Parts: sequence; structure tokens; C-alpha cells
Amino acid sequence: MAKRDYYDVLGVSKGASADEIKKAHRKLARQYHPDMNKSNNPATTEKFKEVQEAYDVLSDPEKRRAYDQFGHAGVDGGVGAGAGGPGGDPFEAFRRGAGRGGAGNGRRQWRPNPNVTVEDFDPNDFGAGGGNFGEIFEQLFGARGGGGAGGAGGFGGRAGAGRGRPAPMEPQRGEDVEHEVTLSFEQAARGTTLPLQISRDGRVETIEVKIPAGVKDGSRVRIKGRGQQVSGAGAAGDLYIVTRVNPHPYFRRDGLDVLVDLPVSAYEAMLGTKAEVPTLEGPVTLSIPPGTGSGAKLRVKGRGIQRGEEKGDQFVVVKVIVPKNLDDEARELVRQLQAKAPVDARADVRW
Repeated sequence: MAKRDYYDVLGVSKGASADEIKKAHRKLARQYHPDMNKSNNPATTEKFKEVQEAYDVLSDPEKRRAYDQFGHAGVDGGVGAGAGGPGGDPFEAFRRGAGRGGAGNGRRQWRPNPNVTVEDFDPNDFGAGGGNFGEIFEQLFGARGGGGAGGAGGFGGRAGAGRGRPAPMEPQRGEDVEHEVTLSFEQAARGTTLPLQISRDGRVETIEVKIPAGVKDGSRVRIKGRGQQVSGAGAAGDLYIVTRVNPHPYFRRDGLDVLVDLPVSAYEAMLGTKAEVPTLEGPVTLSIPPGTGSGAKLRVKGRGIQRGEEKGDQFVVVKVIVPKNLDDEARELVRQLQAKAPVDARADVRW
């Protein structure tokens, strides 16, 4: 079956920006990812692989240029993939390079002999109209050869024959891969290990990923050697786990510190009390001193987020709740209290 256009797969236009491509990929990856989609439909897995393949090409500026110019052939081991690529035509770059000479300028165009190997090419075969041989060599092999005895176009000399041999190619490293995971507040704070399904080299595989303690929303965790693998002796790329942290119903984060609100009545704030408060490691009993005002922060040492050797604290933020709908008798009692213990609440305000 013919491959679909990568822009159609992601649902973006050919002029889409890098951010638009990334946003479209994120939406579709969440929709079709096996962790998110529990239908166990093989078509869904294939759809996920198709989305990943499209994003791998369109998110890479060099691959995208090759795809825009040559279509799937430009990224599937054909044009731009280098000589000897899987399923590639090693003469395609030469044909296109020679085409720049053009019949229209009256110069001879070079045509490859299918029975001649790359090693048997003679630079003189290109003639005056064969284009810039150095440029064509660079398109085919990815870099210019050294200026050996043979000289021409980066081909070194070969004993007994006036013909060159291309310089050996450096092993290519595989592409890095990004994958998002969603964590709870507690998992991000304390660390966790997750089974993760990833699409790599056209296969879906499950790996165990250790998320270190202290990550936050948007953190990137590097898993070395778990990215794309290229053929040959090249090293595999890396896998980057991008963490998304769900908000907690009552905890919130400030650096390595954790904050939680504690409602207390006006009477408890005036007289003092003890209250049980939650922490990431279980509840603790906290003493509220008499006269504590709303907004005061009471520290619970060492109950914050740990990252490496550092560890934060937890701060309990007091929220004073005052009574409503007082009857006449209660109002009179409040007035008597106010007269006995007056407070100038705005004494320190400098408006």
C-alpha cells in the first residue's frame, strides 16, 4: 500500500511551522498511543506508527527539505539518503547533479552506465557538462573526500589505475526520540518506574523507564541508546522522556517546597489549637499558636520534594474562617471582645 502524505497524516499544511507540527503530533500521539487507547485494535497501533514516522521526518529540518523536494523517496533510502542506503539508487544524486548542466545551455549531460560501479567512475566521464563533480560527490556520500593523489573532486588516487575510490563514511548516529508521560503529583515528587511502549525503528516495544524524584512539568529525562537505530555500526540515538504533571487537589509546588492550605476558625486562630495536616509522607499533627493570622506559613521541615542531595520543606498556609450570620446577642459579644482587645488591622498598611 502506498504511503500517505506525511502532512496529511499529521493534518497540517505544507507551510506549517515547527510548533504547529509538534502540536499536531502531540495530539495524535495521545489519541493513538497504546497506553491511552485501550481498544487493542491493530489498526490503532499502525496509526500510531504512521504518526510517529511522519513526525520523525517533518520535525527534522534536513529530512523535511528532502521530503518536500523528493517525497517519500527522499527519506526512505532514495535521494538524499546516501549511496548504499536501503532500497536507494546510488546514482540518483549523480543524475540530478548532472541535470544542472542542462541541455538548454548546449553542454553535454552525463548519463550513468548501469553496468559500472561507483569505484569504476572516472572523473573525466563527466565532461564539461557534467556539473560540479565535488558537489555531486558530496550529495552522494555526505562529505567531500580528502585531497589524495588522484585529486579530482575529492577522490584519492589508486595504484595502477587513474580512478578514485570514495573516502570511508563515518558511522551515522541514530535520531533522538521524544516521548511524553503523564505523572501524578506524588510520582513526580518521589520518583517512579513506568512500563512504557515506544515506537522505534518501525516496531512497538515495551521498556521500563525510571523517573527520578523531583521532576516537574516539562522536565526531560534522557534514556541513553533508546532512540532510533541506523543500519551499520552507528550508535543508536537517545530517548527523551518529557514529563507532564497533573495538578494535585490540595498540594502545590514552589521549587522544592510543598504548600498546602489549612482552614482554621477565627476562634482557633485567636486561642491556638492543634490540627492534623497531610504531607507527601503521611499526616502530621501541627500546633497553631494563639493569635495566628490568615496567610501565616507554618513550616514542617523536611517534608518537601527531594532532588538529589537537596530536599525542601512543607509550608502550611493558614486560612482563617470567620463566622457568618451572627444574631444580635453574638454581635454584642463580639463588640465587647473588640473593646477589651482592640486590634488596628491596618496599622502597617501604607497606602
